Amino acid sequence: MPPYAPCSKLENRIVGCLAAGAIGDTLGRPVEGWEYSRIEAEYGVLEDPFRSRDTAPDQLFPDDIGTDDTALGMILCRAYLDKQGRVGPEDYARAWLKEMDPQYYWYCMANTYELLRSGYSARAAGALNIVTGSGLMSVNPVAIFNAGDPARAYHDALELTSLFQRGLSIFVAGITASALAEALRPGATVESVLDTALHVAPSQPVPTYNERSPDNLRDALREAVAIGQRHPDPLAMRAEANEKLTQYQSFDCQETLQLALAVFAAARGKPRTAIVGGANIGRDTDTIASLAGQFAGALHGFDGLPEDWRTAFLEQPGGRKLVAVGKDMAGLVKRKCERDGAIADSVLAMAGSSPQKNA
Repeated sequence: MPPYAPCSKLENRIVGCLAAGAIGDTLGRPVEGWEYSRIEAEYGVLEDPFRSRDTAPDQLFPDDIGTDDTALGMILCRAYLDKQGRVGPEDYARAWLKEMDPQYYWYCMANTYELLRSGYSARAAGALNIVTGSGLMSVNPVAIFNAGDPARAYHDALELTSLFQRGLSIFVAGITASALAEALRPGATVESVLDTALHVAPSQPVPTYNERSPDNLRDALREAVAIGQRHPDPLAMRAEANEKLTQYQSFDCQETLQLALAVFAAARGKPRTAIVGGANIGRDTDTIASLAGQFAGALHGFDGLPEDWRTAFLEQPGGRKLVAVGKDMAGLVKRKCERDGAIADSVLAMAGSSPQKNA
């Protein structure tokens, strides 16, 4: 097929975020849950997304790219496109019931699907779930819709992920969405993305099933960023990151975001380095590589991904479908910004009116 050429800088950044996330998801898939020492022993360095996927131990998704991370993100993208505007938990729940096949998703998401199917409210189902990393792994559409508006992305992410998560997980999802929304802002840098994550992270402890040190997300993420920044690349920081940032379970949402931000920081935002680093860091490798890729892809765009990866990605049916969704999301964001600009102008005009005229 002919090479894909983004129609605008906005489209390039949005498709870059989605594609880099899917590529990272695909690369990290075969070693999900492994420790980095085992990855090193069996692969050396895992670095070919479209060859290594054939060794994945679990069932491939129908589009042959990514895992439930990518698939769930696509469901949320289509919810935005169906609504042509801001999405609430009820909209997201309808999209789940319409599109989701629960056999492809882990317990927490399958549980929510069954609760929704049984008639539970979209605003109550998440309270009945276990806390995992499922909130942050699929929140990039929230950031895309709120590109350049980290504060709004944070609050929208908290609301939407409460459909199927609670507690620590929804805060981690909010931080992720906020940092990605910053990454999509014109003029964003690696440092501004990391600073945004630290700024919105709660500084008060969030109750969890175990004691944590640091006991709050802001300090925990600050520690992760510092580890990444003092190493020359993600592979060099693996020992320290795994010693200091891991929790009891590899699907712990705090751990996943800590490792993803550390990888992104150590990679200095370079897409290939971030994605390969995330897939080889160990633990929840598909989600870590996907998140690190999303941050880097949002900054550098689809054109900033390695040419061989772009070519292989566009050869996949799932890759071409993702690009089409990304193009549609870029159109939606453009229309939203045009509409919001008109609203802002009208409010400013009203603010400048005299009280007598409005009496």
